[in-house]
Amino acid sequence: MKRILSVTLLVMMLLPALLCLWPAAAAKVPTAEDLNGYENICLTYTFRRSGADNGRHYEKDLLPYTGYLDTEGNVKDFFFDSYLFLPCMDYGPSGARMHLDEGNPTKAIDWTSYVDDTFAKGANVDALEKAFGTTKAALGNTDKKAGVFFTLLYPGKGATNFGTLGGRSLNFSKMEDRKFAVKWMIDEQMARFEQAGYQHLELVGFYWLEEYIAASDDKELLNYAADYLHSLGLKFIWIPWYQANGYQNWQSYGFDVACMQPNLMWIGYNDPARVKNSVALSEKYGLSMEMECDYKVATDEYFARYLNYLDGGLNSSMMNSVKMYYQDGKTAVYYQACYSKDKQFRMVYDLTYKYATKTLKQSDIDAVRPEQTDNGYQIVEDIGRDSLIEDDVDWLSIGKSYTASTSFVDGNGADYQKVDGKELTDGIIASEALSTDWHAYHHSLLDRDGKMSVTIDLGEVRNDLTHFYAHFDNRLEHGIGSPSGITIRVSDDGRVFRALPTPVMIMDATDSCIKLVAEEPITARYVKMTFGVSGGAFVFCSEFLVGVKEGTVVEESKPEESVEAEESGEEEESVSEQSVPAISQAEKPAEEGPGLWLWIILGGAVVVIAAVIAVLAIRKKK
Repeated sequence: MKRILSVTLLVMMLLPALLCLWPAAAAKVPTAEDLNGYENICLTYTFRRSGADNGRHYEKDLLPYTGYLDTEGNVKDFFFDSYLFLPCMDYGPSGARMHLDEGNPTKAIDWTSYVDDTFAKGANVDALEKAFGTTKAALGNTDKKAGVFFTLLYPGKGATNFGTLGGRSLNFSKMEDRKFAVKWMIDEQMARFEQAGYQHLELVGFYWLEEYIAASDDKELLNYAADYLHSLGLKFIWIPWYQANGYQNWQSYGFDVACMQPNLMWIGYNDPARVKNSVALSEKYGLSMEMECDYKVATDEYFARYLNYLDGGLNSSMMNSVKMYYQDGKTAVYYQACYSKDKQFRMVYDLTYKYATKTLKQSDIDAVRPEQTDNGYQIVEDIGRDSLIEDDVDWLSIGKSYTASTSFVDGNGADYQKVDGKELTDGIIASEALSTDWHAYHHSLLDRDGKMSVTIDLGEVRNDLTHFYAHFDNRLEHGIGSPSGITIRVSDDGRVFRALPTPVMIMDATDSCIKLVAEEPITARYVKMTFGVSGGAFVFCSEFLVGVKEGTVVEESKPEESVEAEESGEEEESVSEQSVPAISQAEKPAEEGPGLWLWIILGGAVVVIAAVIAVLAIRKKK
C-alpha cells in the first residue's frame, strides 16, 4: 500500500509540471454569434472632401453590395449583411487629417461635419436603407435587416483647444474631456439613427478608427468606450494593421471583435507566405482576417494577390469567421468589378460573393489563377544590407549636399523625426526601424508634381558615373510602404534632366533597394530620384548612392545631348487607410508549443505510471 501511495504522490507532484507543458488552446476566432448574427462587414468609406460630392454613396452605388447581381444586373441573392461607415484618409474642414495626426489633430468642426455627412439626406446611411429595401423587394424577403456600424474618431491629445461639443468646450490634454467627446460621438450617431426610423437597418455597434494602439493611456479611454457601448447593448470592433501595436492583447481594450489586415495588397512584392502568416497569428490570438483590394486588382499581379487572400481564408478558419472587406472609397472596387466587361475583373466580385456565402471552392480559385508575371523586382532571403556599399566603387555622393521632399517630423516623437539633412548622403545604411538614419517621406508632403524626390549635387560635372543605388525600409506594420514608379534622371545644369533606364528593385522581409549599373558611363552633375508610395503613408529611405566603378575608362566623345525630363508615366499608387508608424517594433509571434515527439514521450510515461500502479495494486490484493 505504501508503494501505491508513493507512486500516486509522485504522479501528483509531476502533474503540474506536465500541465505546464500542455500547449494553450488556440483562441476562438470571432464568428457571427459574436456580432448578433452578422459576419460580412463591408467597409463603406465616406467624407472624401477632396472628391466629388464628398465621396457620398447613393442607392445605385450600394445596390451591388446589398444584393448579388448577375451580369445582366438582376438581383440573385443578398450579399454583404452589414456595413461600416467610416471617413476616408482625407482632411476635414479645419485642415486636419481625419485619422490620427498629433501634429495636426482634428477639431470639433471636423467631428460635427463628419457626422452631418454620414447622415446626409438621401446619401450614405439613407442610401443603404433604400438599397437594402430594394434588394429585399426583389428577393421577396420582408424580415431581413442590414447591420450598421459607425465610427469613433480619435481625440488627439494635442488638441488643447478642440472646440465645443454638446455645449462643452474641450481640451484633449484632459482624459475626462477625451471621454466626453467619445461619448458624444456615440450618443450623437445613435440619436441620428433612431430619429431616422429606418425600417431595413439595425445598429450593431461602433468601430475604433485608429489601426494601432497609439498611446498607453488609450487603454483607459478604450475601456471607457467599451463599457459604455456594452451598457447600451452595442458591440465594439477594431481592424489593426498587420502586427500593429496591441493586436496580441486586443481583448484587454474592450473590443468584442478584432480583424487583422494582412496588408499583402500594399507591400512592395507578392509574398506568398504573407496571408498564411497573418492567418496563423489571427488564429493564435483570436482575430479574424480582413479582405483587402484596391483598383490595382484589375491587373494580373494584384488579382493574383487577391486570390491569395481567398486561398488563405478558404484553407483556414477565416472563411467561417467574421469577415471585413476593404475595397477603397466610391466608386469602390466591388462596384467596378460588378459592372466590368473584363471577365477576370468581374471574377473579383463573383469570388468574393462565394467567399462571403461560404460556397467558395479551391477549384474556383485555381481555375482563374493568372500565370506568374514579371513584377520588375527580385525577392531574396537576405538583401545583404552590410554589403550594399561595394568596396570597388568610389561613392561620390557620400558627403554631398542634396535637396529632397520635406521629411516628416510631426508625430509620435520617434527617432526618425530627428532630421539633420544629411541622412541620404552620409554613407550609413540604416539597420534599425525608425532610427535617426532615415529620411521619412510622407504622402502629405509631396513635390508639386505629386511625387517624392531627392536630388544630389555632385559639385561638378562628371563623365564617368556608373552606379546608382538607394536603400529603403520595407515594414508595412509601421505604416511604411515600398517606393513605386521609381525613376532616376540626371542633369548637367540642374534644370534640364534626362531619364536613365528603370532600376532593378530587390527586396527581403524588412528592406528594399534599387540598383542601376550603367552599360556606358553617364555624364552629369545632378542626379534625381523620384517615386511614389505603394502601401502605407510613408516611404523611408536611408541612402541614395551615386558612384564610379574602379577602373572605369571614359572614351572621348561629343557631350551627350540633353532632352526634356521624362516623367515616369505612372500615377502615384493609391494610399491605403493607414496611420503613422507605431513607435515600438512589431511584436514577434510567441514560440509554438511542444512538438509531437514530446506528447509521445509524455503519453508513454503516463501509460507506464498507470501500469505500475495497477501491478502494485494486484500484488497488494494477493
